[in-house]
Amino acid sequence: LKPLGSMRDRLKLQSQIPQKYTKAMATSSYCLPRLFFCIFSLALSIDHECGEDHSCDDLSVSLIQSSHRAAHRQYGRSDNGLDVVQKTAQYFWPSTVGQVGSLTSSRFVGPQDLSASLAWNWTDPRGRYYGVPAGATIDGEKNIYLQTNDAVRKFSPQGQLMWEWIPIRGPVEEMPDTGFLSQGAFYVSTTAGWIYAISMAAGDVLWKTKLPSTDPNNGWVTVHEGVVLTSSDARDEYKGQHREDKLADQFVTGLNASNGKVMWNFKPDAPVWNFMGSFAGDGTFTFQDYEGKAYRCRVDDGSLIWKNGGFENSWTDGTSLLGPNKVVYTVSNRNMQGGRDAPGDVSAYQLEDGKLLWRTEVPSPPNNLPAIGKLVGLSGLSLVQPIGQQCQQGAPTDVYALDAQSGKVQWIFNGPSQKGRFQAGDGIPQAMMQRVLAGVRPITLPNPWSAPTIDSNGVVFIGNEEGPFYALADKDGDGQLTKAEVSSFDTKACFSGSAAAAIAPGMLVTTSIDAMYVFAH
Repeated sequence: LKPLGSMRDRLKLQSQIPQKYTKAMATSSYCLPRLFFCIFSLALSIDHECGEDHSCDDLSVSLIQSSHRAAHRQYGRSDNGLDVVQKTAQYFWPSTVGQVGSLTSSRFVGPQDLSASLAWNWTDPRGRYYGVPAGATIDGEKNIYLQTNDAVRKFSPQGQLMWEWIPIRGPVEEMPDTGFLSQGAFYVSTTAGWIYAISMAAGDVLWKTKLPSTDPNNGWVTVHEGVVLTSSDARDEYKGQHREDKLADQFVTGLNASNGKVMWNFKPDAPVWNFMGSFAGDGTFTFQDYEGKAYRCRVDDGSLIWKNGGFENSWTDGTSLLGPNKVVYTVSNRNMQGGRDAPGDVSAYQLEDGKLLWRTEVPSPPNNLPAIGKLVGLSGLSLVQPIGQQCQQGAPTDVYALDAQSGKVQWIFNGPSQKGRFQAGDGIPQAMMQRVLAGVRPITLPNPWSAPTIDSNGVVFIGNEEGPFYALADKDGDGQLTKAEVSSFDTKACFSGSAAAAIAPGMLVTTSIDAMYVFAH
């Protein structure tokens, strides 16, 4: 669940769900978003006991020491060990937003015509709406790892299911934070606080560690320099005070990637939301809290190097990004509620010392992760920032291209406005019932856009809450995207904000909240 806006707004959304379905969901103990939120909070409070350092080191166990906490099925493979080739290979798209050092940007070309290049797609065999895909990653052999809120599945490039890992989950326990491929393992978390390392070769659990919890938002688990970065300890708390409907992680946590042992915990000034750590490659990483404040910390012990920016008593559904130009980009709103006409800010900070380089106002909340790379028709690096207020009927959604060095607007793509009471594919009664049966959130309320990806030709690939998956290219550099410069494919469903288009040679993979689509070119 991604709690948005005031309680009045939440209740208004809930009131729009047909009564006969809300009654059915109530009898299943997976009712409306508010009840789901309450059950999740209760589960966190009684699930376990941890030390004062907010870790449960004694619960870190290896595969040899404990039985699998999962239903594991393997298809077409008999080996159970680490694949040595996979361990050393360069993965094409190890996280849902690409490779460390070039996040959100690919060195490969995407398809030119989305309407004519779909190779195959996948939906949950139990029913189209069961799994709620969170995103996909691609290894060095172009195998695809699809993560849904209740499972991880490995597919061959042609769509053959190779294995599936389905953890045994507690009440309202999910896997909304997307995982990471590193050194032969897929690292992933659950909202109950379990951090797993899964064998890429066979889908076996290599180790698992118990943290207090992780929040139910759409963040990322990232791995580099032998450290797993995640956020932890979800509470509806802000600087020691209760904050209604803002269940968010209070800590950033580093774990040893080899054995899962908790190395350190760092508490930022405000909670984190849709957390993603960006590794600088020099022993440090950056991130932002939900007020838009930027941080740079050390990888080995989590100690703070600098922090800067942010807007007091604000909240954003967006995420920060470290560019290859050694600039940290953050997004922020100016209040807790947002709204279709509520402006926000995109800010750029120098990695070395946190100095503010520029700040650009955008007319709607920047409630998404940006992307950075070279765009067709332009010179130098550009920052692509999706904006919009989700979950508001009639609210517009746009994509801004900014000069990464100055923040100057280069072009604007006007996306569709939210047509219905809910985002595409989210409020369908059948979809809500199938999610209830799967034991995941009945309604997703995702970001207005997916995360963006820039291919090697400078084309932006991005999914919209109304269902279209776009390829955007201002080929003549005139600052206006004509119909001939936009290709699209209608998925008829919205997208998780942590799901970006994954690109490998001759392949592009994208996931909506009910399906995975694989394009070949």
